[in-house]
Amino acid sequence: MVVSYGSDPERLAAQFERLLPQVATIVWVDNASPASLRQLQSRWPAQRLQAIWLDGNLGIGAAQNKGIAWALEHGASHVLLMDDDSLPAPDMVRRLLEALDAHPQAAAAGPRHFDPRRGVARTPFRRFQRGRLRTLECSDAQRVWEVDDLIASGCLIPAPVLRTVGLMREDFFIDWVDIEWCLRARALGYRVFGSCAALLEHTLGDKVIRVLGKEISLHAPWRHYYQARNLVLVLRSCRVGRMAKIHMALRQLKRFLVFSTLVPGRLAYFRMWVKGGVHGWQGRTGPLVLPARD
Repeated sequence: MVVSYGSDPERLAAQFERLLPQVATIVWVDNASPASLRQLQSRWPAQRLQAIWLDGNLGIGAAQNKGIAWALEHGASHVLLMDDDSLPAPDMVRRLLEALDAHPQAAAAGPRHFDPRRGVARTPFRRFQRGRLRTLECSDAQRVWEVDDLIASGCLIPAPVLRTVGLMREDFFIDWVDIEWCLRARALGYRVFGSCAALLEHTLGDKVIRVLGKEISLHAPWRHYYQARNLVLVLRSCRVGRMAKIHMALRQLKRFLVFSTLVPGRLAYFRMWVKGGVHGWQGRTGPLVLPARD
């Protein structure tokens, strides 16, 4: 299933072309994009592309749940989550299925990501072990790593797991939705895997900038509100070990310091981080209401 919001029509069409040979049906859930985007639906037969049009932007979790519910109701064996700007390799789904089949207790499998702005295939795979967070590299292209969590785009989940673990948290709106689901699945005894052989072209952030000699993905300041708020909500609600929670908090503290001091527009980032943290502590959820522009 694919969630779109104000998408580039041609990139979305390219994704559909890549996906259709790999899946039975694409469930396309649109979060209130311009009506012109709907013209894409006519390029493919309804049995291959099922579109669900939402009246407003309900957030990533709610949109994913609409698509997951449709897939489960129509007998899907697995559900593949996709962002609207990601392009899968021709064999990505097959590689993910192989990873799932090799591990009966798998809740989900996800791919290695390639960001064309950086020119290298990077691994988003991480695992907290023995008091430290390990980045799991793919020097062996056939390696399947057990990981702590997966980025939603490219994540393949068996239908029985979704029925047991449950759907995505809609009240998070965006950010940490995928991480929270993985933590919930692992708390039930499932395991999560990253496949080095599965490849997905995927961009994180609006652009990439260099800070202190390192490349970082840059989102708009409002996204950092959700990152801060939902981190606090996850730390307060998920069954995660104390050291793992400390490590998650420290990683986000590092991001807070970087974006609040070294990135253009740092004051806006600072305000959003603080506001998100306070709202998370207060238990607030749902979309952020930004002040209207004159």
